[in-house]
Amino acid sequence: MSDTNIRWGILGAGVIAHKMADAINQAAANQLLAVASRTQAKAESFATEYDIAPESYETLLARGDIDVVYIATTHNFHVDNALLALDYGKNLVIEKPFTVNARQAQAIADKAREKGCFVMEAIWTRFLPSMQSLKEQISEGAIGKVKAAHVTFGGIAPDCYRGRLFDPAVAGGVTLDMGIYPVSMLCSVLGQHPQVTGAQCVFSDTGVDEITSIQLRFPGPLLATINTSFNLMLGQSMTLYGDAGTITYENFQGQGEYTLRQIEGREYTDTGTFGAENAENGFIHQVEEAARCLRAGLSESPIIPLAESVAIMEVLDQIRAKLPLRYDFE
Repeated sequence: MSDTNIRWGILGAGVIAHKMADAINQAAANQLLAVASRTQAKAESFATEYDIAPESYETLLARGDIDVVYIATTHNFHVDNALLALDYGKNLVIEKPFTVNARQAQAIADKAREKGCFVMEAIWTRFLPSMQSLKEQISEGAIGKVKAAHVTFGGIAPDCYRGRLFDPAVAGGVTLDMGIYPVSMLCSVLGQHPQVTGAQCVFSDTGVDEITSIQLRFPGPLLATINTSFNLMLGQSMTLYGDAGTITYENFQGQGEYTLRQIEGREYTDTGTFGAENAENGFIHQVEEAARCLRAGLSESPIIPLAESVAIMEVLDQIRAKLPLRYDFE
């Protein structure tokens, strides 16, 4: 392990890999050394843009000067890519969703522990300072006992994403690609995992879920609803309803501030704006967390330990079972 810079490699050279490469280059004491792609031309183009080495998967994983590998391939490939990298003894940061299903997630977790490697899911919103601030507000009882929650997350996906989102062969669909954000966000701020009491969707012509509505029941009890789509302008908003107040976080992937309203009886008695400053490229915070953990010799991040990633995949499995949506390769 480097005493100063944490040295990175990337598997996959698509859109998300570019955002992570930019974050690595902006984060202090982190350095991107190499990229690999199954398409050599993509690896060479990416490498030229960032002045790094183009590699094959195997040659990148065999390099002794790379401390951690970010897996940026489509999620149908995550389990195979991760298990291969772990065979080489590599520490990993795996783009969300961690895998396609909980069985695959558990296989990665088991092998990571066997090999003694650090592995962390890269669901960037969980690492935002504003999300950490909101979680503290909830745990400190700012709105009392939380009894209900509602999250809306949807928009028209950019053209660069639409091909894979509509493609069942690469585990397309909104639940795995976008639904994971509100599910993981609620699990994080509430510190609990739910049972899925209901889920329904509108299927696209290609057979993946295009619009999905989810109903969850957390211990407490706490009831939550999620509406998500990659093809409908739903917007972004999370509201948590407690017996002493509410928290509303609009544009939770963008702005760093949320609104807290406290109540007494039937009236709001106080309203304030809270939060924390997030980096313009929010991926920087997950880069910094992985680097912190590696320097500290940790095998998991306390922000999203391996058991948490597996548990969230179990929730997504429950959702897809109710739609129902199962991919042919499963």
